[in-house]
Amino acid sequence: MRWRDNSKGSKAMNEGHEAVRQRLDELGRLIEERRKALEHHELVSEELRGEWDDMLRRHQELCRRSQSQESTAAAARETLEEDIDVLRHAFFRWAARVDERFNKPGGSST
Repeated sequence: MRWRDNSKGSKAMNEGHEAVRQRLDELGRLIEERRKALEHHELVSEELRGEWDDMLRRHQELCRRSQSQESTAAAARETLEEDIDVLRHAFFRWAARVDERFNKPGGSST
């Protein structure tokens, strides 16, 4: 019986895992930058803070999943990537909604 060399598959899996971690890190930076900008301009209402906290919880959960063994399987990593896409989309929609709210004449955080 001959053993197959799985080093290429393992390397590709590690690269895929690293790409997922990089996407999560980038998303985390975007979320944090927006939070700081809103707090700097004192535009954080309770509603926005609640939505913000929810996004942060979801981001932390994705980070936990990324670091766990469950993300090493191809199917689990694919699901994780889809969940990252969903959170990115939700974040950008939220950011656009916030921008629209505060760019209106007479706009406020309430």
